[in-house]
Amino acid sequence: MRVRATVGGSTWATSIFPGSGGGAFVLPIKRAVRKAEAFDVGDIETVTVEIIDMCRPVRS
Repeated sequence: MRVRATVGGSTWATSIFPGSGGGAFVLPIKRAVRKAEAFDVGDIETVTVEIIDMCRPVRS
């Protein structure tokens, strides 16, 4: 799914991907965002995710 993600003062367009189970999704966070927001391993942050576009499977 294409999304707009916001964390702290950073907003960017990206995609989220199904995780390995339980209905969770994975949100990649660009290195530039991690650096701008001073993320470190183990940090817990609040992220807002807005769905831009949902891809639907094509049936034949």
